[in-house]
Amino acid sequence: MDTNKLIAFAQALGVDYKALKQLIDTKIDNATLTQAIEQAKTAVKAEILGDGVPENLDTLKEIATMISSMSGDTEGAVVQKLADLGRRIDEFANLDLVATYNAAKA
Repeated sequence: MDTNKLIAFAQALGVDYKALKQLIDTKIDNATLTQAIEQAKTAVKAEILGDGVPENLDTLKEIATMISSMSGDTEGAVVQKLADLGRRIDEFANLDLVATYNAAKA
């Protein structure tokens, strides 16, 4: 029985095994990978939520809960805000800036 082919096969497996072991040994360890994942999560969260988000609204679940707990009519609130804005614009339009300037100057 000729064993040369079996020996060649075993040698080829040994070479492949060494190459795979070297690749595995040069890969990132678990702690480094976990740290990289945490940094990526933090960056994505900051990108989604933006800066200055209150701590009680720093997750999507907390934001959804806050929105669902808001009472009142949303359309009514929008109309009220628009009315307030209109009132402020009217106050500014009716402001006599010349009289205010002259009073401050006197």
